Amino acid sequence: MKAMIKRWLIASMIFSIPLLWSATSIAAEVNSIDIIDYGLYKTTFAHWQQAPDTHRGEIQIVGGKELINRTKIIPAKGGAEFGIRYVVNGQDEGGQVDLLVKISHSELQSSDEWVTSRQIGTPSFDGWKFDSSSEVVPGKLTIELFHQGTKLAEKTFTIH
Repeated sequence: MKAMIKRWLIASMIFSIPLLWSATSIAAEVNSIDIIDYGLYKTTFAHWQQAPDTHRGEIQIVGGKELINRTKIIPAKGGAEFGIRYVVNGQDEGGQVDLLVKISHSELQSSDEWVTSRQIGTPSFDGWKFDSSSEVVPGKLTIELFHQGTKLAEKTFTIH
């Protein structure tokens, strides 16, 4: 009897794997990312989140965000906040997907990156803030969004 129950449990686990795989892969299927806004923003702080692949080791999660000026030219001064608002398009409206956000600077030849979870079909925001004037280096700063190793969106800003 024990052997029969054990075989039934193993068989049900094996047969349920494809069902679980298909349920999780539906939410992970991303068709594209549309950038719906970009430029200078005014944001409000929500909390810190660990991000080991960044220089600081953590990122600020913002609560409110308001577009101040739609532009690709960012003033080279401390306190400047800029970014992109975008929508992830995919098969499962409302499903969660992980995106890799990569911020790279042409003059510094360095980048910061982190993984964030986004909801398909809902506007999302990622950006950058110069906390002080000492962080500001004129040049090109690019925000790129990747899903499963494929770049799906990017926006380049000129820090001037």
